[in-house]
Amino acid sequence: MGLLSDPEYGSVKWVRILKKIHAPLCFIFYIAAIAWFFMLANKEFNNETYFSENALLPGLVTNEFNGEHSANQFFKEFRQELEEKYEDTDEMPVPWLVAKMSQLDLEVYTHNFTLNYPLGQGQVFKGTNVYGILRAPRTSSLEALVVTAPYRSLSNHQKGTEAGIALMLAFAQFARPQKYWAKDIIFLITEHEQLGMQAWLEAYHGLQRDSASFYTSLDPGTLKGRSGSIQAAINLEFHTPKFKYIEVKIEGLNGQLPNLDLVNLVHKLCVKSGIHHSYKNSYSWIRTRNKMDEWVNGIWTMLGMVSAQIAGVPNGNHGLFHRFGIEAVTLEGRDADDPAGIPPRAHTLSYGNFYRLGITLESVLRSLNNLLERFHQSYFFYMLAATNRFISIGQYMPSLCLLCGAMLVRALSLWVTLQKDYDDQVEQPDKKTEKEAQDDEDDDLKDEVEDEMLKDKIEKDKDTDTGFSVFNMGGNYLLVHLLGYGVMNSPLLFSQIGAKYFDQPSEVSVFYGLIAISILLIIITPCFLKLRSSLTFEEMSRINILLLIELSTACLAIGMHNYPLGLCIAALYTPLALIVGVIDQKRSGFWLYLKRIFCLALHPLFIVSLALIVYSRVLFPEESLLSMVGRGRDAAMQAVMFSIVDSMIYGNWLFNVGSTVILPTWLLFWQILCNRVAT
Repeated sequence: MGLLSDPEYGSVKWVRILKKIHAPLCFIFYIAAIAWFFMLANKEFNNETYFSENALLPGLVTNEFNGEHSANQFFKEFRQELEEKYEDTDEMPVPWLVAKMSQLDLEVYTHNFTLNYPLGQGQVFKGTNVYGILRAPRTSSLEALVVTAPYRSLSNHQKGTEAGIALMLAFAQFARPQKYWAKDIIFLITEHEQLGMQAWLEAYHGLQRDSASFYTSLDPGTLKGRSGSIQAAINLEFHTPKFKYIEVKIEGLNGQLPNLDLVNLVHKLCVKSGIHHSYKNSYSWIRTRNKMDEWVNGIWTMLGMVSAQIAGVPNGNHGLFHRFGIEAVTLEGRDADDPAGIPPRAHTLSYGNFYRLGITLESVLRSLNNLLERFHQSYFFYMLAATNRFISIGQYMPSLCLLCGAMLVRALSLWVTLQKDYDDQVEQPDKKTEKEAQDDEDDDLKDEVEDEMLKDKIEKDKDTDTGFSVFNMGGNYLLVHLLGYGVMNSPLLFSQIGAKYFDQPSEVSVFYGLIAISILLIIITPCFLKLRSSLTFEEMSRINILLLIELSTACLAIGMHNYPLGLCIAALYTPLALIVGVIDQKRSGFWLYLKRIFCLALHPLFIVSLALIVYSRVLFPEESLLSMVGRGRDAAMQAVMFSIVDSMIYGNWLFNVGSTVILPTWLLFWQILCNRVAT
């Protein structure tokens, strides 16, 4: 800052160069960032997976699982129980599950929880989890592993999980007499999918939600029995005893990922057990020597991972373990014509069965049983380009840093340009003094005194103006961000208003309420900077500089925790940050209106709606344009509602980031584009 504050800084060579090349330099940074991201999918720019934790000893276990017959028997009995007694209800067969676990000599407990739906006008949902604990014969319940499966009723639109629950019971029967277990194994079946898992985890760790906090919707209840510290968890989602391949799910809440060693362990042991496995668009059974095909496949795998992490929603019950420092993955069985995605050449694959799946589960749990401490080596921040290729944080962060660097270069160029005016004011009296000194040498002392007085006056005016600008900018910044905080807490109010006065469901009330408040903010926020009688170019330039610094810092902070979300925000708003500038009173025309239209197109709510409309067009190309817009609107309505409810129940901060970081930033850009200043 000393260099930037030096009155002679204008003559520094790098300052003159920066003023000339900052625009093309920012453009190069942006293009380089996007190119770097896509180059990471190339085999030459990523790494082959490996194990950092040698204590896992993967593949060194002699498999002994022989419970295929028991698994098939449990599956038939469970299916029969559901068809006879629970076909027309969503209720979980708690008595049957408790009875079966008790017959296996497990410590069986039930866990009750209650959800007061935060936007449901008094709606209350209750559920029951069933879990059994297999106590390790070699330790005193200091550590535990969890095998879990969600319960889905026959009327559920998703695939059932009867086969996964049957395998769990068969494995419990197999593991009960074994003497090598050094950790307890908890067999957990949750009701209401992730809601039951969230309640169980909070109850297991003794978390009781304070009635005065923002998260007051879920009452986790209490557990009657528990084990020690949970080291890892495996979630099973299998609907039939036979499947073509296993999809390994790893994305968790707010984009968190399990330790890479656990992911590598599952993939390696699937290979050892003869089970085909995949991750996103990467399929282990395909071998090709075409480097371009491998590169394209890696790009689609990375984009699939990015799309899964941006929303911050777990794609399985495993995703809720991560916030408690527990590594977990989901194993999902898929068929050749699975609606989640049809892999290439799937019809040529042999079927997997309970025997192979049981061997895989046994191998994974016995490897985890070898651990002497928590997962702490390998990577917690990474991306996958294939089932056996990964990208570390040191490799993918440069793309985000380049995007943020473009905004910082833009801010620096504005700053050095802003300081030029003061130097010009100081140089003019110096030239006058030299001219007078040539005419009359006797007036040198007098002129020097006047020059010093003029400099002092300029510096005093500069400090006064800066202080006044800081006061105005600080007030505007605070007000805009307070508006964002108000938007974050507005859904509950919109839901109550819609139910009371318009008799509308919460999702409709909240969505149209957010649209109304967005339009209101678009109209009134530009007026905040007109509360003063006049606006100066310097004041608006400082607002622009602070805005660039804030946006780049926010993207870096978000990207350090959830890289895809930070990268997506930076990629969307860096072009806007580079084209937005202070508008003087003489400037007008087509480009100004084009910038404003571009800014409106990047409004957070508009981006979500437009993206889902386009996605609806991709899924249903045969529909008319009007039907496509209506379907996209409904999808956007549900997406916004889910993000709000997830933030209240699970702690997903996507909606909070959108309303308190992205929206205020967008409003500041809009203010700059809608206000003209005198130069």
